[in-house]
Order: sequence, then structure tokens, then C-alpha cells
Amino acid sequence: MIDSIPRGVPPVTIPDWEPPWPVDSTGGYVRITTSMLRGRGCVEQRARKARPDSFPSGDQPREPSGPASFPLGGVLDAAVLLLTSGDRIAADAEADVADRVRAAVRAIAEESWSPWEPESFPAVEAGVAGYLEVLESLQAAGELLLGAVVKDLVAETIRTPGAHPAAVERVELWAWAIHHLSADGRSREVHLLRWDDAASVTLSDAEVAALAEIAAAGVIADHDRWYKRFVPRPEAEQPPVPERITIRVIGVLDGSSDVRFNGSPDEARAQFSTEVPAALEFLAGGSFRPSHACASCPVRYVCPGIRALPGLLGVAGFSPHTRSLSPSMLWTQGACPRQLRLSRDLGLPRQRREASPALERGTQVHAWLHRAHERGRACTDADLADGVIAAELGWSEEQCEAYLPYVRQHLEHCPLAQPEVDDLRSEVDITVWDTDANVVFSTRPDTAYLAADGRWVLRETKTLSPRGLPADPTDLLGRYPQVAAAVCLLADGYRPDAQPSDGPGRVELELLGVDDGALITYDAADPVIVLIARTELAGRVDAWLHDTVHPIGEHPPCSSCEVTRWCTDRPEDVSVPGTGATMPALAVDVDWEATAPDHVLREAAGAALDDDEEFPF
Repeated sequence: MIDSIPRGVPPVTIPDWEPPWPVDSTGGYVRITTSMLRGRGCVEQRARKARPDSFPSGDQPREPSGPASFPLGGVLDAAVLLLTSGDRIAADAEADVADRVRAAVRAIAEESWSPWEPESFPAVEAGVAGYLEVLESLQAAGELLLGAVVKDLVAETIRTPGAHPAAVERVELWAWAIHHLSADGRSREVHLLRWDDAASVTLSDAEVAALAEIAAAGVIADHDRWYKRFVPRPEAEQPPVPERITIRVIGVLDGSSDVRFNGSPDEARAQFSTEVPAALEFLAGGSFRPSHACASCPVRYVCPGIRALPGLLGVAGFSPHTRSLSPSMLWTQGACPRQLRLSRDLGLPRQRREASPALERGTQVHAWLHRAHERGRACTDADLADGVIAAELGWSEEQCEAYLPYVRQHLEHCPLAQPEVDDLRSEVDITVWDTDANVVFSTRPDTAYLAADGRWVLRETKTLSPRGLPADPTDLLGRYPQVAAAVCLLADGYRPDAQPSDGPGRVELELLGVDDGALITYDAADPVIVLIARTELAGRVDAWLHDTVHPIGEHPPCSSCEVTRWCTDRPEDVSVPGTGATMPALAVDVDWEATAPDHVLREAAGAALDDDEEFPF
């Protein structure tokens, strides 16, 4: 009963949830994790996550399944194990510390509900060692008073009456974090772990407020299964209410830290009352946002939000656990399977790289076209001459000189210049589930529009001169997997408006050079085009799906690889970022702009970072 815990937080209104599938529930409670308050992702998925005891009817309660792909979680668990084991970490015993870190990581791996890959160990060990160094630095500076270390600090609140007063008996607030409680009980500090660059981490105001309230009113609790309620420890084992609270983001690899809240429990409560209640609307569900996250969602089998397209990818074989896939991943697999393995399958931390000139150019040209098409009228020479769009994007004079020649080549091919074009959409998110292969596939065409003949058109735009490309346009279906995938999607009946299909649509590949341009069309109603697209796409997917070795590429892009640090297969003279070593001749840079759409690369990078930083339940 909630009355057993004397320290609650202000009451909140919990919206009623009507799940779009039959459910069985083991009890009425809601668990709000602070990451849910970021406002990102599928609303229905977050609404269900907040009710861990609700399962589709007939489904068995269980922990999440699948391969371990959350190494930052290993850093947190191993760090807590070290800090609560009773061992003192001596600053002058580096070898001993390294041994303890190594032992802690392996102990956590053995206890994990999901198998760990040995390739993850170096990154996790580096993260734990880095976190210990941050603690030592904060302690030496007098910013942190070390005392008890707690992983599960839970605050409770009551719900305000709603349409179904008995629907929710208990509301838990919980954060994926490390809680430091000073020995005198007067202060508590919450550490949110990230790989690096703590100051750049975006937290919503509601998330910070919930973290502060958990620190102020939370009690130490235990649970043996994620889908079961937390059980508070006896009052005699609880620390006193603190006088001071600090919320700090920690970069475990670069030693960065950034304070996001520093105040009293009263200030925490006031911020909670102001920021959190309005952020709980997601608990009502009601909308879907299919994405790569569907692959790890335990209710995708009954969810109406993701469309099933069996056979889309054209491969024989079934993935034993649902995996996510995108065109950029297929390109990375072709360039270096080891890079894809470390960055996406294992989710190891990435060394951020500056965008190449080609990537920056493509990003900016796409932004210009997106802004122009939002107006609902065709792009013209006048748009280039008045410079309004360039000014809105903040382009410098040099950028205008560099990018506008590419935009000029678009004018002839602007879709809005065609008669009776309807429902033009920029950067359309597409996620479908190939249930034959058990793969969730996501792509994002640059443009989609309904043509005058009633057929949908998906367009990919590349800032790449058409000169030097193959004479046979079908050869490009092998070079651009996103184009091949678009053909297959339309051939299988996909429409952006989800209406019954009037027949397969068309795919356009727009190539923009400095002084030339081209528009290549692939008709998804042409069986020859569809066959070629399916063959090219299936070949790439098959190489990825059945790869169990993950070798380094024949010409690996080591100098631009974001996970070189963790690659044991890299040539000996390949530098790890920060060492200053010279790159070998065989490590060639990849022309990313020429092979994958810029927004796909940006989305893939952002998604991977989100995966690393989001609690995976």
C-alpha cells in the first residue's frame, strides 16, 4: 500500500489508457521512468511501457529478450557493483583498479538476462574506469560527498480521481541512474551516465523535474522482475530526507560532467508540480510512430501501428530475434561488416566525426528543398535570386555560392512544377515489418507526392553529378539500396496515405550536379524493374542477415569509422582517435554522400545514440 511509504510526491492525474489490443494485467499500477518524459518516440509504446504488468492476452510475463545491445547499462551496473562491494578504490593502485573493473564487468555479464558479447567488454570497462575517475575528481574538488550508492531509488505518488478511480492504485517514479547519498544524509546526487560530452545531452524540463523529485522523496526499493512492483525496504533502512539535491550528467569516456539541477527538496517539488503533470498526456496512448524501436517492442505482434509486409526484403531465412534494418546499414555492411557489428548490433560508443564537405552540402541542399516545398508551390529562379530561403537557413555568402548551383539543377525537376500534384510530403518516415524475415525495415524517402494519374511517387535526391554514372539506369538499383527498397515497397502496395492502392507507384532518383542534373524514373508496375530491385535488395539483406563472422571490409573506411577504437581487426598502423598515429594506405575514406542519403545517416546516428542512452525495457 502506498500508505507504507511516508514520503510521497504531489498527486498527479494519470490519463486512462484504452490499449488497442486485449490485455491481461497482474495489477493496477503505473511506472513513470524519467526517460519517458523526453517526449520522443511512439506514444502508444510509451503508454504501454509505463504499465509493465500489462501484457497482450495470452502472452506470458517475461523480461525483454534479445541480444545485449545496451553497453552503457553494463557500465552503470558494474559501477554500482564496484561501489557497493565494500572495496576501497585506491588512487595509487591503477592495476588493482583495472582488475576490479574487469572482474565487475564479467560478473555483471554473467548475471545478465541477455547474453553479452566479449566485443562489448573493452568499451564497458573503459566506461567504468572513466566513471571512477570522475568520482575521484568530484570528491577531490569537494563537489561530491561519497556515502551510500543506490541504483533503485523510487518515489511514489497518488493519482487524482479520474473516470475509473480504481484503475490505478499506485504510481511509481523511477530513473535509470546512480544515486549518491552522503554519509550524513543531508545531500543526494543523481548521476545520469552518457558516453561523452555531458553538456550536449538534451533533457526536457519535465525529465529534470522528475529526477529531482525522485532524489528528494525517493526511497530505497527492490524488485525481482521488471514487470513487478518495487518493494520499499523497511523504514529503518531508509535514509533521511535530504536538504540538498544535485542532478548531474556524466560523460564516462571523456570525464565531462554537467549539473542540471542544484536545489532544495522544496524547489524540486515546485518544479515537479509545474513541469511533470502536463507531460503525462502520453499515458493515454492513442497514436503510433513506427520506427526501428518496433524491433524491440514486446507488443509489435498485436500492434496495429506497424504494417506487416511479408517477403518485402526477398530473403530466405528467419531472424531468431526481431532486428531493425535501414538502407544506411546495408551500405555500411557492404563497406565494413565489422563497423556495422560494433556500432549497431552491439551499440558501442561512437567517436563523433565532423561532417565531410559532401555530407554537409547534401544536408544543406536537402534543407533548402524542404523549406521551399513547404510553401506548396514550385521552385523558381526567383527563389534563388531573392535569397529568402537561404537567409532563413542562415547560409553565408560562401555557402550560397557552393550550394545554390545544385539547387538550380532542381528547378527543371521540381515535382510541384507538374500539373495536379497533390499531398507533397518531405522526408516521409516509412517503417514496415517483413514477418517472413522477422526484420523491421525503416527508410525515409526525401519526397513523396501523389501524381496526376493517382499514383504515388517516392523520390530520392542526391547532390551528385550524373556524369560518369552507368548508362543503364537499372545498375543504380544496386548502388542505392534505398531506391531498390522504395521500388519494392510500392510494388507490395505501400502508400504514404495508407489508402487502398490504385496500383504501384513510381520511384524517382534525382541527381543534382554543379552544372547538370538528371531525373531517373523506376516504375514499380514494371515487373522487370521490380525483379531487378528485389534481386539487388535481397542480395544486400541476405549478406547482412546471415553474417555470423562480421569481417573487416576489403577496403575499410577506418579513417572515418566512428568505432575504430573498439575494433581489434583494424590494421596495426590505424590510429585510434586522439593518438595521432598515421592512417595506412588501405584505409580509404568512403564517399558517404554518394552512397547513402544524408538524412538517413543523420537519423541512423541519432537513433544509435538514443539506443545507447535509453533504458531498453
